Amino acid sequence: MVKKLPKRKMYRYCLADIAKGFFNGMIGNYLLYFYQPTAKSGLPILLPENKFLGFITVMALITAVGKIVDAVTDPIVASLSDKCTYKAGRRMPFLRFAAIPYALSVLMIFYAPFKAGSVANAVWVGFFLITYYTSYTFYFIPRNALVPEIIPDAKDRVGYYGLSTVFFMGTSSFMYAATLFVDILKISLGLSPLWAWRTVFTFFAICGVTSLLLTAFAFDENEYVEKNIKPKESMLKSFALVFKNRDFVIFAAGDLFSGVSMAFFQTAMLYYITMLLNVPESQSFLVMLSAIAVAICLFPMIIKFSRKYNKKILLVLASIVFTIVFGFIYFGDKVAALFPGKELFVGLAMGIVVSFPFAAINILPQSVLSDIIQSDSLENKVNREGIFSAVKTFIEKIASAVAMMGVSSILAVGALQGESVGLLGVKLTGIFAGGFSLLSLLFFCFYNDKRVTNIIEKHINDK
Repeated sequence: MVKKLPKRKMYRYCLADIAKGFFNGMIGNYLLYFYQPTAKSGLPILLPENKFLGFITVMALITAVGKIVDAVTDPIVASLSDKCTYKAGRRMPFLRFAAIPYALSVLMIFYAPFKAGSVANAVWVGFFLITYYTSYTFYFIPRNALVPEIIPDAKDRVGYYGLSTVFFMGTSSFMYAATLFVDILKISLGLSPLWAWRTVFTFFAICGVTSLLLTAFAFDENEYVEKNIKPKESMLKSFALVFKNRDFVIFAAGDLFSGVSMAFFQTAMLYYITMLLNVPESQSFLVMLSAIAVAICLFPMIIKFSRKYNKKILLVLASIVFTIVFGFIYFGDKVAALFPGKELFVGLAMGIVVSFPFAAINILPQSVLSDIIQSDSLENKVNREGIFSAVKTFIEKIASAVAMMGVSSILAVGALQGESVGLLGVKLTGIFAGGFSLLSLLFFCFYNDKRVTNIIEKHINDK
């Protein structure tokens, strides 16, 4: 009989999400700004300014190559983890191996050492970006796959994912303050913009690697995991078997469309606030902060409700609210015009409304996936947690890629001469995102949450 994971160790296992928030912020918020800087930033142009085919920048090409490598490594790492026979366990050795490369690679991306405009800098950034994506995969796919094994109770898992989301969203929101720290270093220490940014990123990397190692050595995996049956099939066969799980396919489709709509919103949010609602850019962070702060406050309610009833209801409600919000976005400029001088309050109201789907969509999908993984293992007597986690991670990456490409293209609709963003384009992103949100609603309605949880409860009762 295996031990039950103590809460203090469960909390420690959540700490890796602090690093994920820091590092996602460094790459997602500042990579492009750092290597394609504005004149006001004072940063040197470290990469070549050449454009392939007349429009593909060096940074875009590097990112594309990194994403391709990233997509290839997901199933490989998942299969390796599922079949691992190492004496320390199937999952934790991967975390211990990948923690330092993950933190070091994200930092080295911003330390390109060659002269401005050098091709060698592009090679440097490309190499460490690929290393970053690969080490992220080696760390987080096994780490996420272990959750349903160490926390077999579906209700306890919701609490775990709530806490991990708090850590992730908290550090993600903290990343918006990076520019403030950079300004402080430039003024107080007289650092150049380049070294002020590097100093701030170094601090984030140190905090990140500390949280990664605390998670990687949180406990002995063998003490808390039942003896499992490793899959014997090939990697491709395992993937095929995963997609034969009807509950997973329906949920994964809803999760994909929900992720795209969420990514659309996050990518275009600053345009909604400043162009549609006419909130000054200096106050825009208040709107984003209101959404995150209220979302975190809603976590206990969502966790309590999902434990008492089911997760499907909350996902359906979140999709409904998001679809309505995107409809509002299309008419956002007209709504703001009804409240002259109070645009900030309109923006804050929007932030508060979207806080519910923010909270639900950040907590529940990973918890639902863990339920599906556990029920599949109980039904088929084979543990394929790694493959399931790899597919979930791949869905997140697809959602992000679709949003990045979609928003960038749609924003240009209606742009005036010499501008890259048009008001009509900003409004149209709401229509497209609303369509994706509506699709997620339809799939979540068809997901059979009760069937999955009944399989788990029956197994627990039989014990």
